[in-house]
Amino acid sequence: MFRCEWLLPKFDPANVLNAIERFRCSWSVCMPALWQFIVAEQERSPRNVSSLSFVVAGGDAVPIALQDRFRTAFGIPLQEGYGMTEFVFISYNPIRAIRPGSMGIPFEGVELRNVDAKGQNVPTGTTGELLVRSPGVCVGYWNDPEATRAALGDGWLHTGDLASRDADGYYWFQGRQKEIIIRAGSNISPQEVEEALWRHPAVEQVGVVGHPDATYGEIVAAFVVLREGCHAGPEDLREFAKERLADYKVPEKFVFLPELPKGPTGKVHRRTLKEIALAASTT
Repeated sequence: MFRCEWLLPKFDPANVLNAIERFRCSWSVCMPALWQFIVAEQERSPRNVSSLSFVVAGGDAVPIALQDRFRTAFGIPLQEGYGMTEFVFISYNPIRAIRPGSMGIPFEGVELRNVDAKGQNVPTGTTGELLVRSPGVCVGYWNDPEATRAALGDGWLHTGDLASRDADGYYWFQGRQKEIIIRAGSNISPQEVEEALWRHPAVEQVGVVGHPDATYGEIVAAFVVLREGCHAGPEDLREFAKERLADYKVPEKFVFLPELPKGPTGKVHRRTLKEIALAASTT
């Protein structure tokens, strides 16, 4: 008989871990942003999570630093998957051959290709927009023929995501077209900058966006939530980033917040971060 206590009324990392321990859950799928909170709670107050054998993070980039913390806290790898509302899961990182940071390989029956602005396939190792074709792709958008033609008109689903493919067929997420920061003509992936800052021991959460600049067009702005009891200033994080990023990718603006704005699924609202940065620069 179904028991309602299996359902959690809202997301709470402590309750999630308590449920895993109590009901001996064996697998779980969650957004990376939510796994951050769950990992932090497990680090603070460990539960018996030995029943878990298969755990997936998807819906956003999965920082390698988070994967490292997860493996230490849970004793198993955090498996990555890539998908979207229009198709659900598209690719996965095989558990027996995980490549941290990769979107993995396509599921059976799924075709992927990377194309340039003209729709031509790009070479292996080159970044391009990711296109998907499969019987599982949606047929269109409800009452929106224009959006349907734009995304599916040529028989391929245009994801708007940028990715590269290595020689072994693994795909690597490089960012979203609309989120790429263009500083003095150079493209910067917010995820790459976030990954670097995520490795700082004082950083709990980080979100990176482009901020309008009269000289460069855009500069890199980083929004940071520090771990409880930790301290780090802009110069600390800037010097840390310089050791891991090219100079033009290092954030020139840091904003410290108690928490980052997120949607119901846990994704960071980059548009809101841009609005915060713009408001701060005009006050």
